[in-house]
Amino acid sequence: MRKKNVLRFLFLAVLLYPIFSLFKVVGDLNGAELQEALDSLLHYQISIWVSWLVLVSASVYFKWTRQKNFFFFFTYAFLVVAFAFLGYMSQELVIEYDLPNKFRDNYSFGVLQALQHIISSVVLTAFLQAAVWWFTRRWHRS
Repeated sequence: MRKKNVLRFLFLAVLLYPIFSLFKVVGDLNGAELQEALDSLLHYQISIWVSWLVLVSASVYFKWTRQKNFFFFFTYAFLVVAFAFLGYMSQELVIEYDLPNKFRDNYSFGVLQALQHIISSVVLTAFLQAAVWWFTRRWHRS
Protein backbone atom coordinates (compact mmCIF):
# COMPACT_ATOMS: atom_id res chain seq x y z
CA MET A 1 0.00 0.00 0.00
CA ARG A 2 2.86 2.38 0.78
CA LYS A 3 4.41 1.89 -2.65
CA LYS A 4 1.15 2.85 -4.33
CA ASN A 5 0.88 6.05 -2.30
CA VAL A 6 4.43 7.06 -3.14
CA LEU A 7 3.81 6.42 -6.84
CA ARG A 8 0.58 8.42 -6.73
CA PHE A 9 2.34 11.33 -5.04
CA LEU A 10 5.16 11.31 -7.62
CA PHE A 11 2.67 11.12 -10.48
CA LEU A 12 0.70 14.06 -9.09
CA ALA A 13 3.87 16.08 -8.50
CA VAL A 14 5.03 15.42 -12.05
CA LEU A 15 1.75 16.74 -13.40
CA LEU A 16 1.51 19.74 -11.08
CA TYR A 17 5.06 21.01 -11.67
CA PRO A 18 4.40 22.17 -15.28
CA ILE A 19 0.99 23.53 -14.31
CA PHE A 20 2.48 25.76 -11.61
CA SER A 21 5.20 26.83 -14.03
CA LEU A 22 2.54 27.70 -16.60
CA PHE A 23 0.69 29.86 -14.08
CA LYS A 24 3.96 31.69 -13.39
CA VAL A 25 4.38 32.36 -17.11
CA VAL A 26 0.84 33.70 -17.39
CA GLY A 27 1.43 35.94 -14.39
CA ASP A 28 4.74 37.23 -15.73
CA LEU A 29 3.25 38.02 -19.13
CA ASN A 30 0.91 40.47 -17.46
CA GLY A 31 3.31 43.19 -16.44
CA ALA A 32 6.71 41.69 -15.64
CA GLU A 33 9.93 42.76 -17.27
CA LEU A 34 11.05 41.02 -20.45
CA GLN A 35 13.89 39.05 -18.86
CA GLU A 36 11.66 37.78 -16.07
CA ALA A 37 9.02 36.68 -18.60
CA LEU A 38 11.67 34.93 -20.72
CA ASP A 39 13.05 33.17 -17.65
CA SER A 40 9.63 31.94 -16.57
CA LEU A 41 8.90 30.66 -20.10
CA LEU A 42 12.23 28.82 -20.11
CA HIS A 43 11.42 27.40 -16.67
CA TYR A 44 8.10 26.13 -18.02
CA GLN A 45 9.90 24.45 -20.92
CA ILE A 46 12.36 22.82 -18.52
CA SER A 47 9.50 21.65 -16.29
CA ILE A 48 7.91 19.88 -19.25
CA TRP A 49 11.12 18.04 -20.09
CA VAL A 50 11.71 17.07 -16.44
CA SER A 51 8.16 15.74 -16.26
CA TRP A 52 8.77 13.88 -19.51
CA LEU A 53 11.76 12.13 -17.96
CA VAL A 54 9.68 10.87 -15.05
CA LEU A 55 6.68 9.95 -17.20
CA VAL A 56 8.75 8.07 -19.75
CA SER A 57 10.54 6.21 -16.95
CA ALA A 58 7.18 5.11 -15.54
CA SER A 59 6.02 4.21 -19.04
CA VAL A 60 9.06 2.03 -19.66
CA TYR A 61 8.64 0.33 -16.28
CA PHE A 62 4.96 -0.50 -16.86
CA LYS A 63 5.57 -1.63 -20.43
CA TRP A 64 8.44 -3.83 -19.29
CA THR A 65 6.68 -5.37 -16.29
CA ARG A 66 3.01 -5.43 -17.26
CA GLN A 67 3.08 -5.14 -21.07
CA LYS A 68 0.71 -2.15 -20.95
CA ASN A 69 1.01 0.98 -23.07
CA PHE A 70 -1.32 3.21 -21.02
CA PHE A 71 1.48 5.35 -19.61
CA PHE A 72 3.05 5.77 -23.03
CA PHE A 73 -0.25 7.02 -24.43
CA PHE A 74 -0.67 9.30 -21.43
CA THR A 75 2.85 10.64 -22.01
CA TYR A 76 2.05 11.41 -25.65
CA ALA A 77 -1.10 13.30 -24.64
CA PHE A 78 0.79 15.19 -21.94
CA LEU A 79 3.49 16.23 -24.41
CA VAL A 80 1.06 17.49 -27.03
CA VAL A 81 -0.95 19.54 -24.55
CA ALA A 82 2.03 20.92 -22.63
CA PHE A 83 4.00 21.92 -25.71
CA ALA A 84 0.90 23.41 -27.32
CA PHE A 85 0.69 25.72 -24.31
CA LEU A 86 4.40 26.46 -24.71
CA GLY A 87 3.81 27.51 -28.30
CA TYR A 88 0.88 29.68 -27.30
CA MET A 89 2.84 31.33 -24.48
CA SER A 90 5.78 31.95 -26.83
CA GLN A 91 3.40 33.59 -29.26
CA GLU A 92 1.94 35.75 -26.47
CA LEU A 93 5.44 36.72 -25.33
CA VAL A 94 6.31 37.93 -28.83
CA ILE A 95 3.08 39.92 -29.03
CA GLU A 96 3.26 41.36 -25.50
CA TYR A 97 6.85 42.59 -25.71
CA ASP A 98 6.84 43.29 -29.46
CA LEU A 99 9.81 41.02 -30.06
CA PRO A 100 11.16 40.52 -33.58
CA ASN A 101 10.65 37.15 -35.21
CA LYS A 102 11.24 35.57 -38.62
CA PHE A 103 7.57 35.39 -39.53
CA ARG A 104 5.14 38.06 -40.64
CA ASP A 105 2.54 36.87 -38.19
CA ASN A 106 3.00 35.79 -34.60
CA TYR A 107 0.75 32.75 -35.02
CA SER A 108 3.34 30.97 -37.19
CA PHE A 109 6.02 31.54 -34.57
CA GLY A 110 3.94 29.90 -31.86
CA VAL A 111 2.98 26.97 -34.07
CA LEU A 112 6.59 26.35 -35.09
CA GLN A 113 7.75 26.55 -31.48
CA ALA A 114 5.13 23.98 -30.44
CA LEU A 115 5.73 21.65 -33.40
CA GLN A 116 9.48 21.55 -32.88
CA HIS A 117 9.09 20.34 -29.33
CA ILE A 118 6.14 18.05 -30.00
CA ILE A 119 7.86 16.26 -32.87
CA SER A 120 11.18 15.83 -31.06
CA SER A 121 9.60 14.59 -27.82
CA VAL A 122 7.15 12.25 -29.57
CA VAL A 123 9.96 10.74 -31.68
CA LEU A 124 12.10 10.18 -28.58
CA THR A 125 9.18 8.62 -26.71
CA ALA A 126 8.25 6.41 -29.67
CA PHE A 127 11.86 5.26 -29.96
CA LEU A 128 11.86 4.26 -26.28
CA GLN A 129 8.51 2.53 -26.64
CA ALA A 130 9.76 0.57 -29.64
CA ALA A 131 12.96 -0.34 -27.80
CA VAL A 132 11.05 -1.67 -24.81
CA TRP A 133 8.73 -3.61 -27.11
CA TRP A 134 11.75 -5.09 -28.91
CA PHE A 135 13.57 -6.14 -25.74
CA THR A 136 10.51 -7.67 -24.11
CA ARG A 137 10.20 -10.15 -26.98
CA ARG A 138 12.09 -13.40 -26.67
CA TRP A 139 12.48 -14.02 -30.39
CA HIS A 140 15.11 -11.31 -30.82
CA ARG A 141 17.53 -13.12 -28.48
CA SER A 142 17.97 -16.25 -30.57
